Formats: sequence, C-alpha cells, structure tokens
Amino acid sequence: MNKRLLSLLNLSLTATILATPTAVQAKNHTPSSLNIELVGTGKTLQFQRAARLESVLKHAQEQQVALQYPLAVALFDNSETALQESTALKSSVLNQMIQHNLVAHPFYKFIQQSQFAPRVLSAIDVDHIRLDKFDNPLLQGQLALSAPHREEKVLYVGNVEKIYAVKNQAGIALHEQITNLRSSDIGELAYPPILIYPDGKVVHPHHGSWLTTQYYLPPLTMVYIPFNEFESSQMDKDIVALLAQRKPTSSKN
Repeated sequence: MNKRLLSLLNLSLTATILATPTAVQAKNHTPSSLNIELVGTGKTLQFQRAARLESVLKHAQEQQVALQYPLAVALFDNSETALQESTALKSSVLNQMIQHNLVAHPFYKFIQQSQFAPRVLSAIDVDHIRLDKFDNPLLQGQLALSAPHREEKVLYVGNVEKIYAVKNQAGIALHEQITNLRSSDIGELAYPPILIYPDGKVVHPHHGSWLTTQYYLPPLTMVYIPFNEFESSQMDKDIVALLAQRKPTSSKN
C-alpha cells in the first residue's frame, strides 16, 4: 500500500472519529475546524478540519437527525460574535416590550424562551446537494444544524392572546385561514400579518394584497401580528428580524 493511499485512509478515519457526538471544547477550536450543534438533540458533531455540507448531513443522519422537511432545515452561526449579536437584538426586543407594558404578554415569554442565531444556510435539501456538487459548500467554524420535523401547523404569534399552533390549516391561503380563525379564538387582527416562512424568508402582505393574493403557508410558518403600525414601529421591525433567526429546538416548537 503506497504512502498516498495510507494518508487518505488516515484522513478518512480521523474525520469519522471526530464526527462522533462529543462535548465541544472551545479551547480546542481552531479557525479551520468545524463544530456542529445538532439542535434539540444534546449532541455535537466535531471535525478536526473544514468539511463539506454533504458530509455533515450524512453524519447528522447517522445520529438520527431526520432531514425530512428541507424547507425548515437550516444552519445557524453559532460563533461567539454571532450569538452576542442575536442576544443583543433579543434583549432589545424584550426591553422594548417592557416599555410597551407587554411583560405579562404570552409573546414576551415566547421570545424569552426561544433561541436565536443568524442564518448561514436555509432550505437545505440533502437530495439536491447530492446531485449538485456546486451546492455543497465547505464549512468551518461553529455552526448549529436545525432540522425540525414537518408538522401540519402554522404558528400565530405577536399581538394575539396566546401563541396559537393552528393545525389542519397548513397549505390553506392566508386570507382563508384568517376568515376561518375569526370565527374561533383569534378574532379580528389589529394590523395586517407578516409571514416568516420556515426558511427564514419574510413576506409583508399589505392590507389589500393579503385579502386577494394566495399567500401559501407551508407547515411551521409563523404568522406575526404586529402590536403597532409596522412601518412606524421599531419594536415590531426588530421582532420580525429576530423571529427570522429563531432556532426551533424540537418538533414541538
């Protein structure tokens, strides 16, 4: 067996061993290494050097991470700087809610208990990545992989009495959902809703268009109801920016 083949075999074995879930040691982190938190599992993948996305997903699947709903599969920036930025935005939102006397509102607790981080990649489709080598980036640093299960529900949050997980409505157009929900718990909306899709994309249906345009709501979409007129409300703008960074911690939320 020649030296080049031995070297390649050693490299392969090293990557496999280091990808086994283990506690991340920050002091051992180097700029070219890769640590992937598997959100909601308590596990971490650790690589000695940068790794391709396809390899990361393969190892995640070996740890029973189901990549069944590509629209919601995402990588988040788990670096110290990124988390500090998200924490600062979260603190700002909570402080603004306190100033608006919303500390007792259920949405305050929802924000308080949620985890946030900037997105790196969204809508990760493992089958597409296998077929397209140009959609298989080299990853390094501190990241978090979130892969919530597909649940046929839509979350209504914000200026409503509680956090509504509305089932059997996913895939139904927005205006039809609103019509259905008016006759139940939610009632009339104070302001036009804003949509945060599972891939973090934000859509602003204006008052006229959300009644006439067929806004499709995929499972796990968040429908945010502003507390004030959105265009003039810094708090609502900050909330939407924060919600786009939300990391689902399990299939239940």
